[in-house]
Amino acid sequence: MNRRLFWKIFLPFWVAQALLLGALYLRVHVRINSEHPWWIQPERREMPVLADLAAKTFEQQGQGALSALLDSLSLKNRSRFWLVDNSGNELSGRPVPQRILADATEAEKNEGLHRSYEANVLAARATTPRGQYVLISELVPPPLRERVPGDILWTLKLGTVISAIICLVIAHYLTKPIERMRDATRELARGNLDIRAGENLGNRRDEIADLVRDFDSMAGELRNQIQSERSLLSGVSHELRSPIARIRLALELARQTDEPERQEMLDRVEQDTVQLDSMLERILAVARLESGQHKPQFEPLLLNEIVEDVVHDAKFEAAATGASITYASDGELWANGDAGLLRSAFENVVRNAIFYSGQDGRIEVHLTKGPNCALLAVRDSGPGVPNDAMALIFKPFYRVDDARGSSTGGMGLGLAIVQNAVSAHKGTILTRNVEPHGLEIVITIPTIPTPAPAGTENAQQGVPVSSKQG
Repeated sequence: MNRRLFWKIFLPFWVAQALLLGALYLRVHVRINSEHPWWIQPERREMPVLADLAAKTFEQQGQGALSALLDSLSLKNRSRFWLVDNSGNELSGRPVPQRILADATEAEKNEGLHRSYEANVLAARATTPRGQYVLISELVPPPLRERVPGDILWTLKLGTVISAIICLVIAHYLTKPIERMRDATRELARGNLDIRAGENLGNRRDEIADLVRDFDSMAGELRNQIQSERSLLSGVSHELRSPIARIRLALELARQTDEPERQEMLDRVEQDTVQLDSMLERILAVARLESGQHKPQFEPLLLNEIVEDVVHDAKFEAAATGASITYASDGELWANGDAGLLRSAFENVVRNAIFYSGQDGRIEVHLTKGPNCALLAVRDSGPGVPNDAMALIFKPFYRVDDARGSSTGGMGLGLAIVQNAVSAHKGTILTRNVEPHGLEIVITIPTIPTPAPAGTENAQQGVPVSSKQG
């Protein structure tokens, strides 16, 4: 799974934090985690000198002077000093904890410094003609703001600002398209079907961009569906108005005319009634197919016979305009399908080709074998279809020229029936304009092996095909 948005969120945060922590680590490693803490180094360097000074002060001026010296060296809540002799006796008169004495012993073994959980203990030995002394100092760590060098503090501050900027940019980058989509959703709910949320996405490629584009696609499809419904209402009302008006007129004339003319009027009524019935049947067929109410009855079918039957009937219709139809096939091709649906699909494509080929047109029908499929190609010599309308001609009630009526192209239901029928058979439809002019529609239907010969169970059941011959 391509988690593009995850990496867009994770990597910037991780890189920013890694850079910050890396910079801090380097500074801390150099300044704080050196051989000994930097804030101890001044006292540590001075300890041997202070030890000699304390020893001489004690020998020359006594305990009181030593105590005053150690008090002057001590910092409140920061450091304390003791001077002990070789016997471990404290010479300034102030008590020394046993813990400090033990840490001082360890400090002498470790270059004069012992670091413990409680504090840091320094020890320096001084030797005089009268004996040996050990100056002990306990140093309490200063507050954090005093231990951290100023450049590290500035690194922290700068890192915080940079992190805030990065987070702000990322938050804006992630939420801006979502906010646009929210606003577009509100506009769509108010009835603005032309609103789109992804106009300023550019080449952005992640899950949020995909979501916004899917929303725009949904909004476009919703707009097309609503426009189709509006076209349906407009188209149906327009298409039904003409035959109904003719029926009413014919009935009115039939009441006022003699018997011979009355029969002519009644024939006209019958013709318009048949047209109405056919029109309504096509509308209901599309509705049933799209809603899934029509359940195809699949059975083994010889596609050659269905296509030949359609071509045979189409030749009579083509003769009215002087059009010619040629048919060729690659041998027997069988499919598991619904004979009625497939015949309706093939018939609509061929009749469409006849209509658009016009006077003296040429229609070529080829049934060929493909890899595990049958290919029915119908090519006409008409004007073709604009490229921008190629993907729309199979939508219900869509017509390239909306001004056409039933006499110039019908209601735009024929190819919608073709699309639904082919989809029900898990087939595909391809369309392309051909040179110098014309349109080719290729229907692909999955095939099955040739059924067993007569005498088997399939032969006993029979294979229903049309009784007409091409």
